[in-house]
Formats: sequence, C-alpha cells, structure tokens
Amino acid sequence: MSEQSQILAQMQEIIMKILKSGEATPEEGARLDALEAKLHEQKCFQESENEAYKCKGEEIAYLFFANKYDAALEKMCAYKVTPEDFFGFAEYHFEDEEETDMFTQDFVNRVAQSFATAC
Repeated sequence: MSEQSQILAQMQEIIMKILKSGEATPEEGARLDALEAKLHEQKCFQESENEAYKCKGEEIAYLFFANKYDAALEKMCAYKVTPEDFFGFAEYHFEDEEETDMFTQDFVNRVAQSFATAC
C-alpha cells in the first residue's frame, strides 16, 4: 500500500469515527489537518505543469474524462503516478461527481495493466 493510500485510509477511519459520534474531537481535527497536509505532498496532489489544472491528478483525470486514454497514461508514467494512487486521488478529489462513473473496476484493471506494460 502506497503512502498516499495509507493517508487516505487513515483519513477515512477518522471520518467514520466522527460520523458515528456526531462531532470531531480536537485531536481528530488536528490529526485530519495533519493528514491532509501530508496528502497534498503526494504526487497526485502536486502542482500540475499545465496551468489549466490545480494538480497532476486532476490533469490526468481530465485526460481520461476527454477520452484521451493514451495521453492520460503517458502523464501517469511521466509523473510516476501509480494507478492505485491515481484512483485513490480521483475518489477523494472528485467524491460524488458523475464524471468518475467511468472508473469502473474493468477500467481500473485496464489502466493498471497498461501502466504495468507502458511504465
């Protein structure tokens, strides 16, 4: 499991505790802030070279959304963003947006296979 995946898992765990209890303790709030800061140091969250996007993961996602599969895969290779990290980023960053509906398990598997071959 990558560092980014571990951070997201820890954040999810804290959020679930908060949802169950109905409020965040000061410690949970501080821990979430620390994890979020660490998350934004990860490759997907780093500033994109393309000014049209906030971060590298967003740039890759919009290439996929525009059906530019090969270009998205090339960016993943260039930025050294693994499929695990990209799809974790997409789930976190885009949350409930319909655009991510295209990221089915078959699509994820196809990207992972292509990434392993291309990169």
